[in-house]
Amino acid sequence: MTALRDNGFPVPVPLAQSRHTIVMSLIDAFPMRQISSVPDPASLYAELIQMIMRLAQYGLIHGDFNEFNILIKEDTTKEIVDEKEVEKLTLTPILIDFPQMVSIDHANAEYYFDRDVNCIKRFFQRRFGFTADEKGPYLAEAKKMVGRDGAVRLDVSVAASGFSKKMAKELEAYMKEVGVDGDGDPNGERGDEEDDNDEEEEEESGEEEEGDEATSTEPAVDSSDIASLARLQIKDQT
Repeated sequence: MTALRDNGFPVPVPLAQSRHTIVMSLIDAFPMRQISSVPDPASLYAELIQMIMRLAQYGLIHGDFNEFNILIKEDTTKEIVDEKEVEKLTLTPILIDFPQMVSIDHANAEYYFDRDVNCIKRFFQRRFGFTADEKGPYLAEAKKMVGRDGAVRLDVSVAASGFSKKMAKELEAYMKEVGVDGDGDPNGERGDEEDDNDEEEEEESGEEEEGDEATSTEPAVDSSDIASLARLQIKDQT
């Protein structure tokens, strides 16, 4: 949540955290499922679809982007129109509920992305009678936006489901070698070299430990010797 807010996403302010519980700032808003009508459904729809695409730009898919996890904040401002003071209603969507968020490189990314998009389409059609003229967007389009305009891959920094540490290291190695626009350094240090060296050191260490165990093993004690020692102890006691 902090990472999203730091990158300009409309989310609550996280105040404190204890185990699985997070205390957030109070949002004076209504769940979108409780709203029966809006002045301009097309504008709100476009803003929500843009939010889905912007999450993708940062390498993320919400995974549960629907009317239950979107709060609508109402702000009223006064404007002068034709020398008359009128009130203008501005609706701002606030996104909540992030545990199910996944990386855009998740094995089921297309399923989660399409579900997010279709949830918004169905709700707007059912509740507001609005149907978008354009189809999509689709995951293939979203993937083209990843990292655009300097966007940081948050799926890497927050270790979102579907983006493993191995994938992050492979991405780092690729970026060092190729770069964003082919301007990388092929001779630069790769992120995966250290892992290979660590694995070799672990293997050598394991072999040394096995050798130490083999040399330090004591000879087996014969059972007859144990019996003799026991008889001597009994005689001493008597």
